[in-house]
Amino acid sequence: MPAKKGMGMEIKTDGTNTPPQNNRWLIFISVFLTILGQILLYTTPVNHNVILPQAMLLTITGVFLFLVSLVFPNLSQKIKIKVRWTPSRAQAWGFTGLCFSILATIAMVYFDKTGLSNHTAVVTLWLFSGLCYVGGLFDGNITKDTLFSWLKGHKSALVQVGLVMLLGFVLRFHQLGNIPRVVNGDEARIGIVAMNSFLLPGANPFSFWENIGNLYLHMINAGISIFGVNPLGLRLMAAVGGLLAIPAIYLLARQIAGHRIALVAATLLAITHTHLHFSRTIAVSYIQGTWLTPLALYFLLSGLKKQSSWRTALAGCLVAIHTAVYLDAQIIAGIIFAYTLIALIFLRPWFKTVFRQALVFWGGLGIMTLPAATYFWSHPQEFMNRLNAEGTFQSGWLAREVVITGNSEVQILLGRIVHAFLSLIYYPAFDFYGSPVPILSLISSSLFLLGMGIALLKTKQQDTLLLNGYFWGTTLAIAIFSIPPTADSYRMLIAVPPALIMLAIGLDHLLESFGASWHQSRKTYIFITTTVLTSLLVFNIWTYFFEFAGRCLYGGDTPTRFASYLGNYAKTVDRESDIYLLSDYNYAYGSHASVDFLSGRRKIINIPDPVSTIDPISGETIIANPDRVGELEAWVRTRPGGEIHYLYDCEKIILLAYQLP
Repeated sequence: MPAKKGMGMEIKTDGTNTPPQNNRWLIFISVFLTILGQILLYTTPVNHNVILPQAMLLTITGVFLFLVSLVFPNLSQKIKIKVRWTPSRAQAWGFTGLCFSILATIAMVYFDKTGLSNHTAVVTLWLFSGLCYVGGLFDGNITKDTLFSWLKGHKSALVQVGLVMLLGFVLRFHQLGNIPRVVNGDEARIGIVAMNSFLLPGANPFSFWENIGNLYLHMINAGISIFGVNPLGLRLMAAVGGLLAIPAIYLLARQIAGHRIALVAATLLAITHTHLHFSRTIAVSYIQGTWLTPLALYFLLSGLKKQSSWRTALAGCLVAIHTAVYLDAQIIAGIIFAYTLIALIFLRPWFKTVFRQALVFWGGLGIMTLPAATYFWSHPQEFMNRLNAEGTFQSGWLAREVVITGNSEVQILLGRIVHAFLSLIYYPAFDFYGSPVPILSLISSSLFLLGMGIALLKTKQQDTLLLNGYFWGTTLAIAIFSIPPTADSYRMLIAVPPALIMLAIGLDHLLESFGASWHQSRKTYIFITTTVLTSLLVFNIWTYFFEFAGRCLYGGDTPTRFASYLGNYAKTVDRESDIYLLSDYNYAYGSHASVDFLSGRRKIINIPDPVSTIDPISGETIIANPDRVGELEAWVRTRPGGEIHYLYDCEKIILLAYQLP
């Protein structure tokens, strides 16, 4: 073994510049202490009277142990012999992942205590924890040859899914900043909070605002930073999430029912008008669950069927990441817990063979949720915020309904389950949308019901059991634990992926029943499937872009739509000039957050009195709401020479602005 000399120290190496394997534990301990020391040092207030902060002692110890590991290559091996335990690769990396999660948690706590707002290091350590956990279990061998071989073997499927994604991209990103034309109140509130998400006291990436994860708010803010304070920047993350849902549902559906059904399900998701709409508005964070959940369930199911621990580990990490986005991750964790419990009881022979993989899933989830769990432990009010406001039990809604209706709690909850289910196929999608049609069309709902029946008949199969759990678990959770019932139309968005998989299964089995299956007559199968999908494409495009967006239905009422026009126009006015709004009970500045978001918090002065009471000066602007346009027009005739601007909403005057000369 050659030796290198430097600074009076002899460092023994094996000629490859890599430390001996038997010293890796010692090196790990040294790195852990070094990072921990730097976390404590970074969060130690500066005191010029202290020569050496105590936190530096940990860092010095870590660096010293690192150098010792290089000088004494057999030291760690001697320790192992005494302990008589040599961890496996998976155990070593799993423990490393846990330690990184602990470091992330410590950093988060100390950053909060000392008022530090930049949590990049915290998020990096957190992601490293999952990477180490999954990487330690990965048993594959990715080389250039294996990668090209895989691409060649899946070329046809990749092209097909790519074309479906292209269709989904066009439908989601086409005029994203202009359709819907207005920004509703919740969109604007989310945008304003996201723009301040890096500021104290809400900078912690594991904190929540109305059960929206601050990490997700950071991502929304990134879109706004790139594209500006406008609808495009605000809605970017929703569109990205909607697009990612297409390959995610394909993977899960392929694992459950094969390539053909998966391709149909992915196409259906790409064109479904409800999913399309919520991919174009940031108001409903459930859209991110339509890709995170199918992707996590794909890795869970494929990991169990292939007895691949790294896949189930990745599934657990994805659910943990989902918890930093929105509260529906709690529903998914509950569904997976119920699935494992049912499999343990009713599919015991199979579950015994995959018990280790199931355990690995919970290990990944536990390791990566440690920082969030620690935060929630000290801030329980944020964890319960949404449930306290819109929870069936916590808000007192159920008790009030018992008194009002005279029905029992069981009857009311059964009614909620029926209502949530019918929101897919019967009730119009009004909340946060405004469409007069339900989530699924007449044809879609018929095929979905057929597929749902087939899935129920095959519940004893492991993959179909998970599909049923996915659909019915989300449906029951929404029905039993959330109110008001009118919100079911957008909350059931998380049940759309499994519903569309069932729909595709229903179509496939229907064709098989009539002798037109893929194996019996491919041309007939392709023709009928293409005809059905084309019909649904036309229906959904017409429903969204013409019946909904073309009729200016988004926002629910004229004051909400007026607020967006007011904010957009106010942004164009010179900031040194005052803006007056002829206001009334329905239209006033301060009632809608969209005005502040779109105008850049431009101050607008409400004038409920007649316009004649204003004494404006040159360059100032007076704006009339729809109910006072005539009043401003009459006043302008007495003050000619300025600039008049009419803004129209679906051919109706929604705003009149006059800038004095």
